Amino acid sequence: MAERGVAMGMQIYQEGTYKIYRAGHNYIVHNSEYDFKEKHSHVHTFQIAKKLIHCVNHRIIPRSFNFYLLTSLTRISGDEEYIEKVNLLIEVRKQKGKKQQYCNHSA
Repeated sequence: MAERGVAMGMQIYQEGTYKIYRAGHNYIVHNSEYDFKEKHSHVHTFQIAKKLIHCVNHRIIPRSFNFYLLTSLTRISGDEEYIEKVNLLIEVRKQKGKKQQYCNHSA
């Protein structure tokens, strides 16, 4: 399998329907219940790839995950309810970043 010039390496791990492939210096997590183009994500480490699989399998939404890793959860999960909850957390975090600036003019 290859995707837009990214040569997928050998499968190095599988847990249920989730597979991890080595791709150069990175890793690809693929939910094999779906077409590769639909349900995969790229990550930098094997440990993160395994953590994504663990989180999706157990419906865990780690508060410590950044936007990229939260989005990765939605990209590999097939559970619409779980995806919706992860997307809600992403939106809440985006809104927190849009707080109005406080300006004390009484100085």
